[in-house]
Amino acid sequence: MISLNNILEALRVLPTSPKDPVDIAELPEINLQEVANHDHIHDCWIVLYDRVYDVTKFLYSHPGGEDVILDHAGRDATLAFHGTGHSKAATHMLRDYLVGELPISQRIFRNQITGSGVLLSGIPD
Repeated sequence: MISLNNILEALRVLPTSPKDPVDIAELPEINLQEVANHDHIHDCWIVLYDRVYDVTKFLYSHPGGEDVILDHAGRDATLAFHGTGHSKAATHMLRDYLVGELPISQRIFRNQITGSGVLLSGIPD
């Protein structure tokens, strides 16, 4: 059984991918309206912890099946991702699909304006 501490530990680190490192400081802003345009099997974006991921190429590799991700295509999937207890390896894989982040005004997990968010710990960096 996976404990909450294991989940939070896995979510604390989001290392760079050896294939394609992404500079977190220079991520383009992508608003929720744009994310919503990518909501089908051939073009699937999701939001996790206020960051935008293009998971189109990962859909058929997802151990839980593509439908699990497609249920959240074009939307925020943070609570579903967080609630299923993904492994540290799964969290590390996120970097491979990172394409941007939400504007500050649309963030709920990384709100830099007020310094608050729904989860104050356990958010991948």
